[in-house]
Amino acid sequence: MKYLGELIKKQPCTWLEAAKKSKKENSQQFQELADSIAKSYDLYESLITSCDDELDESSFIEHSSLLIEYYEKAPKKLNDYLLERRNEHELSSCPYCGNPMYPDTLDHFVPKSKWPEFSIYPNNLVPQCRGCAPVKGENYFCHDNDQTMFIHPFYFNILENFRFSMKVSFDTNKKEICVNVQLKEIINTRPEDQARIILHTQKLKVKKRIISYCHKEYRQWIRRLSNANFDIKSALTQRLIEVAELEVGRDWQSSFYSAILDNEDVINHMNSFCQNEALRKNKKNGVYLDF
Repeated sequence: MKYLGELIKKQPCTWLEAAKKSKKENSQQFQELADSIAKSYDLYESLITSCDDELDESSFIEHSSLLIEYYEKAPKKLNDYLLERRNEHELSSCPYCGNPMYPDTLDHFVPKSKWPEFSIYPNNLVPQCRGCAPVKGENYFCHDNDQTMFIHPFYFNILENFRFSMKVSFDTNKKEICVNVQLKEIINTRPEDQARIILHTQKLKVKKRIISYCHKEYRQWIRRLSNANFDIKSALTQRLIEVAELEVGRDWQSSFYSAILDNEDVINHMNSFCQNEALRKNKKNGVYLDF
């Protein structure tokens, strides 16, 4: 999870200007709405930071098809901006959930189906992973908690206050690892913000997704160990050397590797899958066939 305040675009919005200058057949209709859309952009930050208030119904609903079309079938200059936001962010993990996968899709933090005026507003478009996309979807406000479900990584830095902390053990009966996941506070955080972090991670089903990820990652390492001859402790240590100490736990992978290294029993069990010397020699002396 990561704060991305540097991705905020200042007003006036160049993306809106690009849309206004397009040669689409409906550009005249768009231009007639542009000034009103710009005014809604001016209110965006106050709407997002008022996380205890549900948003009023959009006054642009009747123009939904038109406004959403400028996102889904963007004119060239605007499409260039969208591609830059989607691909040129230099993130190696999802800012919403910490999934250690390149976030290659964009989320409308305020759902475009309900508030189409923000369809092409850059500050409403957050790079996200494909694991978060179907879970977050069109959700926004939690009536049970009377606050927004998710934390906008452009406007709130409280995501920086936590790291994932895992404990990994091995279940000898099930022949599988057990993974326990918690959030570790590294910077003092107000109780109300702690509650927001918990709601954010719960609504994104982060714990369930992390545990699933860890089991898949574990099985991949077992396959590697079964097909090669190396020490898992050295391999994981080398991977973590590439991560700054304060960054460990920001994403799932570094937290998982750190947890494995903390349990010598798990290390020994994983190393037991290493192929033996005889197998390695047989591979070197194998028969070669032309094809």
